[in-house]
Amino acid sequence: MHYVYEETNSLDERCYTTFGLTPEILMEHAGIALARAVKKKLTPTKSALFVCGTGNNGADGVVAARLLHGTFNVSIYFPFELKSNLAKLQLERAKKIGVPIVDALINADIYVDALFGAGLNRPLDEQNCALIEALNAKKGFKIACDIPSGILNDLRLSSSIFQADETIAMGALKLCLLNDNVKDAVGKIKVGNLGIARKHYETMTSVFLLRKSDLKLPLREKKNANKGSFGHVAIVQGCKEGAAQLAGMGAFHFGAGLVTLVGEKSKKLPVYLMNSLTLPKNANVIVAGMGLEVPFDEAMIRTLLLSNALPLVIDASLSHHPLIIELIASQKPLVLTPHPKEFSSILELTCHEKISIEKIQENRFQYAKRFSLAFPHVVLVLKGANSIIAYNGELFINTYGTQALAKGGSGDVLAGMIGALIAQGYTLKDAAISASLAHTLVAKKFKYNNFAFTPIDICKGLKWL
Repeated sequence: MHYVYEETNSLDERCYTTFGLTPEILMEHAGIALARAVKKKLTPTKSALFVCGTGNNGADGVVAARLLHGTFNVSIYFPFELKSNLAKLQLERAKKIGVPIVDALINADIYVDALFGAGLNRPLDEQNCALIEALNAKKGFKIACDIPSGILNDLRLSSSIFQADETIAMGALKLCLLNDNVKDAVGKIKVGNLGIARKHYETMTSVFLLRKSDLKLPLREKKNANKGSFGHVAIVQGCKEGAAQLAGMGAFHFGAGLVTLVGEKSKKLPVYLMNSLTLPKNANVIVAGMGLEVPFDEAMIRTLLLSNALPLVIDASLSHHPLIIELIASQKPLVLTPHPKEFSSILELTCHEKISIEKIQENRFQYAKRFSLAFPHVVLVLKGANSIIAYNGELFINTYGTQALAKGGSGDVLAGMIGALIAQGYTLKDAAISASLAHTLVAKKFKYNNFAFTPIDICKGLKWL
């Protein structure tokens, strides 16, 4: 995992006061990191244009241009008059070695956005938006210095955003780069070193970016084992029985020794899934909500979910039903797996807050954290382009999701996978993290047309992780 920060100014200040570094030292290393990224895309026949702003982000761009000049064809464009003293100093140095300064947005093979970075605290005005749109219209590889221009450090967005192929986040990861609504604008995110190792630059935080190495697969190490050794998942089947079957397939393919669908038997049940009209006595976890259309037998579902001490994984329709209030109030071990619309309903039912989907998507992190602090025994998996696992105030962000997963049934499989790991002894938080990672990494490894990816492909792909 990597730490993620809402702001990094305090980390810079710590470098000055604790390690004796200066703003100019950090700037020089930011320029080196940016130059390194640009250099990977340059050849002797290609050119790069650095579009630099009036402050220190622009100065980072000037440093990078100076470092590359003499070996590569680079130039600098200043749309506005410089304000920062460091930017003026860096420009003076660049001029002394002959870095070309142009007075218009010329054609290039690589465009570097060094306009605002993390210092942007208000939406761009009409003039700046026009500049961003002109940059986006240019053909060529696009690199953002720190944060693509148009993204505010408080997660708000301007009407125009620089569309980067790659973003070099200076020093540490910024939270504003990981929201769903900027996933198409940030490109590949890399962290630039500021002259000090990340473990020294960073301090502890409660927000984490998940990495592939955080995936803990339920590999079977014990040789003397039987199907009972790997848990029994009970899945409540609703009138849309296909949803429960997909959850059952996800659970079975992710290692559960036994999977039972509780409800009327389907005519086309996969041979490895069992069926029962009642809760199996040896069940370890209950997964419910998918395919459970309203109206349903509320008394029966309440008894099934609350008359025992089994942990619950709750998805889909139950997110909209008042029964969710009782489930949370019961203090049972509970994982909720809503998408934003379902989360909006949960917030209204449990917190009496009527918040639109659009408002949630503007700052998913804020609402996920508030909910997890209000209900510290609940693990929340807020699905999306970048899914969030929230638990007791901590946020774990999974950025591996792809558009291939945007199909009905994908979430049903995920709920079953989480249930499978709980049945095999994982904590609820660890089950949610590893199931979410496995779910997205299978889709990421899919090499064919992404529109053809199906929920069953998730189940099949688990064997290759």
